[in-house]
Amino acid sequence: MMDRKRVDDNDPGPTSSSRPVDRFGFIKPENSNSPEALKRSKSALEFEREERRVRKWRKMIGAGGSDWKHYVRRKPHVVKRRVRKGIPDCLRGLVWQLISGSRDLLLMNPGVYEQLVIYETSASELDIIRDISRTFPSHIFFQQRHGPGQRSLYNVLKAYSVYDRDVGYVQGMGFVAGLLLLYMSEEDAFWLLVALLKGAVHAPMEGLYLSGLPLVQQYLFQFDHLVKEYLPKLGEHFTQEMINPSMYASQWFITVFSYSFPFHLALRIWDVFLYEGVKVVFRVGLALLKSCQDELVKLPFEKLIHALRNFPEEVMDPDTLLPLAYSIKISKHLEELRLEYEKVHGKPGQSIESRGKQKQPLERNSSRLKKQAEKQNGETIQCGEGHRKQLQPHMLRRYSHRRAPGEHNKLDGEAAQSDQEFLQRRDSQLILKLKPFYPLDLGE
Repeated sequence: MMDRKRVDDNDPGPTSSSRPVDRFGFIKPENSNSPEALKRSKSALEFEREERRVRKWRKMIGAGGSDWKHYVRRKPHVVKRRVRKGIPDCLRGLVWQLISGSRDLLLMNPGVYEQLVIYETSASELDIIRDISRTFPSHIFFQQRHGPGQRSLYNVLKAYSVYDRDVGYVQGMGFVAGLLLLYMSEEDAFWLLVALLKGAVHAPMEGLYLSGLPLVQQYLFQFDHLVKEYLPKLGEHFTQEMINPSMYASQWFITVFSYSFPFHLALRIWDVFLYEGVKVVFRVGLALLKSCQDELVKLPFEKLIHALRNFPEEVMDPDTLLPLAYSIKISKHLEELRLEYEKVHGKPGQSIESRGKQKQPLERNSSRLKKQAEKQNGETIQCGEGHRKQLQPHMLRRYSHRRAPGEHNKLDGEAAQSDQEFLQRRDSQLILKLKPFYPLDLGE
């Protein structure tokens, strides 16, 4: 998952490298060797089943994603079913870029990310620096102070705060960007963040982070009504105890369950979220409450708040929770509640710049930054250690997914190897060029 990361030879490893980590890179808790944890280890049969899944996905997406759009058009129901079963971890980063539309944004905007990180300044830089150490603190990639993970996270968040100054930076964005960085390079993570917030495929989500969190307020309004309709007994108990969704569900929407939920569950939710949209967040939230409602209706206020922020481990098994979530049909009612909310509060979720045609500001931002990048072509810049480097606006080679007839069905071979070499070379070049610009003086 992290084989594309490049670590400077002079950087010491994480201070807790002696402690065991799980398959995602998180430090294992002390009770990780319990019988329950050992039961979850994969058998040979499960490994074989996983290999078959990977082969199916490789055939579906093609080398470097070349067959993806064609397959989605031909067999959308197959794609939806496979996404809901979970994207293979070794392909997750690429597939996330394909289903979000961010890969197209990256290829259409060469030089823009480098321009944002190297030449632009952000009013949010100190806020970003302050919050970096709070993002996935138990993951080995982000643990080291000033390490490659913290540098990458700073660069992505700073770049977006410049790209969209209306949104800037909000604390919850760190967990979203951090999750993406575990599966892709800085530039890929940045453009996926753009695709999400600007609405490349689904409705724009920048309202989650605008001043006043207007889209969060709409989602909480909708969720409150859904609880009362689908779980009336629990909804009545919430009313009696004066519990509202803002007390427990805000982070579900702001970070899409990446803040405090088990990572393996968060990944499965993100697979579906990127393909189907924010509806899955409502469904999972209702499924969680439905699974625990018999216990929740017995609790007073203080214990109820604690329970809503600390669901039992057995409830958060994705193979049990997600099928329950998919069985809850909310699309029609969700739309009715959105219209009801907008009648009273107006349309939330978009900055002033993004109103009207949604693609125009994205194209305008990218065009302006590409022009600025072109002005830097051939110029030398002074780096932090006194070295002088040549900056090219197209310093990262772009590639086309066009293939000669007969090549589309290749799963491996020269095409896939070429794509992998491109990605590895691009990441190593990007980190080399961006590293000197990371602030050395990080406050506590």
